[in-house]
Amino acid sequence: MSYYSIIQRSTSNSLVPAMNYRIIFAILLFLCICYPAAAQISIGGGQIIDIDYLTPKQYEIGAIEVEGGTGLDNRMVLLVSGLHVGDRVRVPGDKFAAAIDNLWKQGLFDDVQILVTRIQGDKIFLKIVLQTRPKLSRFRFVGVKKGDADKLREQMNIGVGDVVTDNMLTMSKNRIRSYYIDDGYGNVQVETEVTPDTTGGKEDRVEVAFIVNTGKRLKIENLIFEGNEAISTNTLLRKMKNTHDVHYFWKLYFWTSSFWKSSKYIDVKFQEDLADIISYYNEKGYRDARIVLDTVYPVQGTDKQDRVNVKVRIHEGNRYTFRNITFAGNTIYPSDVLLRQLRIAKGDPYNKTLLETNINYNPAGTDITSMYMDNGYLFFNATPVEMAADGDSIDIEIRIVEGKQARIRNVTVEGNTITNDKVIMRELHTRPGDLFSRDAVIRSRRELVTLGYFKEESIIPEPRPNREDGTVDIVYKVEEGSTSQLQLQGGYGSGMIIGQLGVQLNNFSARNIFNKKAWMPLPAGDGQKLGINLVTNGKYYYAISGSFTEPWLGGRRAQALSVSVYHNLYSNGFFYDKSSANYYSLKITGGGVSLSRRLKWPDDYFILSHAIAYKHYTLNNYSSLSALFTNGVANDLSYSLTIGRSSTDSPIYPRSGSDVSITGSLTPPYSIISGRDFSDATPQEKYRMVEYFKVNARGSWMLNLIGDVVLNARVRLGIMGYYNSDIGDSPFGRYYLGGDGLSTWMLDGREVIPLRGYQNNSLTPSGGGSVFDRFTMELRQPIIESANATIYALAFAEGGNCWGSIKEFDPFSMYTSAGLGVRLYMPMFGLIGIDWGYGFQGSTGGSQFHFSIGQSLD
Repeated sequence: MSYYSIIQRSTSNSLVPAMNYRIIFAILLFLCICYPAAAQISIGGGQIIDIDYLTPKQYEIGAIEVEGGTGLDNRMVLLVSGLHVGDRVRVPGDKFAAAIDNLWKQGLFDDVQILVTRIQGDKIFLKIVLQTRPKLSRFRFVGVKKGDADKLREQMNIGVGDVVTDNMLTMSKNRIRSYYIDDGYGNVQVETEVTPDTTGGKEDRVEVAFIVNTGKRLKIENLIFEGNEAISTNTLLRKMKNTHDVHYFWKLYFWTSSFWKSSKYIDVKFQEDLADIISYYNEKGYRDARIVLDTVYPVQGTDKQDRVNVKVRIHEGNRYTFRNITFAGNTIYPSDVLLRQLRIAKGDPYNKTLLETNINYNPAGTDITSMYMDNGYLFFNATPVEMAADGDSIDIEIRIVEGKQARIRNVTVEGNTITNDKVIMRELHTRPGDLFSRDAVIRSRRELVTLGYFKEESIIPEPRPNREDGTVDIVYKVEEGSTSQLQLQGGYGSGMIIGQLGVQLNNFSARNIFNKKAWMPLPAGDGQKLGINLVTNGKYYYAISGSFTEPWLGGRRAQALSVSVYHNLYSNGFFYDKSSANYYSLKITGGGVSLSRRLKWPDDYFILSHAIAYKHYTLNNYSSLSALFTNGVANDLSYSLTIGRSSTDSPIYPRSGSDVSITGSLTPPYSIISGRDFSDATPQEKYRMVEYFKVNARGSWMLNLIGDVVLNARVRLGIMGYYNSDIGDSPFGRYYLGGDGLSTWMLDGREVIPLRGYQNNSLTPSGGGSVFDRFTMELRQPIIESANATIYALAFAEGGNCWGSIKEFDPFSMYTSAGLGVRLYMPMFGLIGIDWGYGFQGSTGGSQFHFSIGQSLD
């Protein structure tokens, strides 16, 4: 049986788009002249249908069959087509073309036809014939690493059951190419292999294999600049954060981010770097600077097929300067005050970025907007307008809308699922009823960062102003981070391996200890600190300690109460029995209590701390402290006063601020109070009540040099004295210098000061020192900064020394070293470090590796 096809559309024979009407008219005229205007078509069974293209006939649709369309509902096919039984249609007519088009738009078919099966009177019987496109059963990659395959699956946005079309395959191949091109591959070839998948008994399913040949990564052989006269090529190279050639490494610009990256060519990153270069030109006054040409071409030579040369041609233009800067609309502050705050003088290079920074936001808080907003003018706005450009000089008028002062109405916190609201609110410097202050908002964010409870990048203060009533609501958005730390540490000293296990809970809740519902897994949210630590090498050595801190004693003031206890045993019991004459041991039991308070003067970055500590020593043939005092007991009761100031902007990788403190410690002058002559006293009598005074000072300053590179300068000083020359220096609490600072397993009251490049404690006089100094310079460059981990590299130079008495002190006599290191910070484990240092003096120097877990070498 044959059918008359009214119209069809397929991937090989699609409907022709609308053409120019003159062309259509010419074709119709040609057909009328050359061919008859009517035709007779046989449709089977001897039935002949007369088709008159000039006079179409009307029929009523008697029935519609659907053939093909596997898996589709025939009723839905008819609904989409727009054809229904009983409809009146013209043959030939537009309704059939519309039906074909409606079905084609669904993207489900390779071929669509509407056939006439028979005509009975004025009724016409139709058949819709469909060829369904195959569906995806699965897809895979060939020539792709598993990690890349996982990432590609996320980006390609295709899945099982999707209709496989040429467009889908093309889009998928383009995404694969883009993925690898963005990773530095220049000649990526992607082919597809579509095969039927009959495993599930479904004939319309196919499997698609994406066959990928990435080739080699493109590396830049030479990065060439042309047209740059005012700014040197080396300067431009340093401004490119992501792009450099293979020779850049030997320039040793290690403080630039591109130094730590490979020389691969990635076009997207390259274009970003070109934009940075133009921005740099603009900052130097060349506001007409532009990239005239950037081109990439292969390097000649069969051995360098993966190398390209990159050429950049620059038009610098003229250098412009600021001439007259005036203000309009200011009533609160006079123009001369605003001009001083702007810090741009007549004749300075025209720098639009600096102008906008000094008007709107400078990280140092020295911009004009800060002047107004710190005084409550939240609705302040300043707009710089170029008034005249005379030659190479530009006049600027800054138009100011001061608005009215805004007061804080509500302060709320969002996202704190563990930490209680009161713990957060007490740290904030923005309170309802206060005038709005941008500095107070920034300071509040810093305090939340310093707490260490939240992911730093998630802490976002969001002011929500209401212009109608002159108020503002401030919402602090946070995301809880890991506040607990597991401390694992290993060290080797005195022929033994020492292990440490500790737990530090930094957001503990003591009041919920007996609340079973709060144990998830531990009671948390009140900001208290609980620490438990064990250092041991079996039964002959152990150190057990515990501490607890309440940061807001009484809940009204920022005053912290800390309590600590510990018990230590150090002996050679591994080698000798207690009854042996060679056996020795040292036991220390002690504790302390301290009260710290945040001050308001000179500013509220200062903290004053008082502490009382007690230690009880029991020595048994122990000569490491003093050759004279080896047996007996000693008691150390001391009072300490510390004043410190900390203004660093981050606890993990600070870029600015400082941390400075000075501590004075003393014991009662027992020998003076007793009035006894100790010139002939035994060591047991001299040290039964230990007496001394100490002063320790330390400082750390952060300076953001360029980009993310930070210079950290540190200093530590210490001096220990005595009251009575007949007794002399105490054998307890002396200074030990050198190494990585991990030799704190010698818990005999000593203070260990690390100095890299030398062996542990090797720069210390016999019996410990009474005076020490140490100076450090570090350059730091972050490699990764994220909520889960922070990694940064560093280069250091440091020096120091330790003396037995103040009389021997010589600040110009110093052991020096230099080296490199890496730090890894993870919320669960704290700071992990490995350093290589080279000590330049003495037999204990030379090449040394230093490792630390749970502490930094500062």
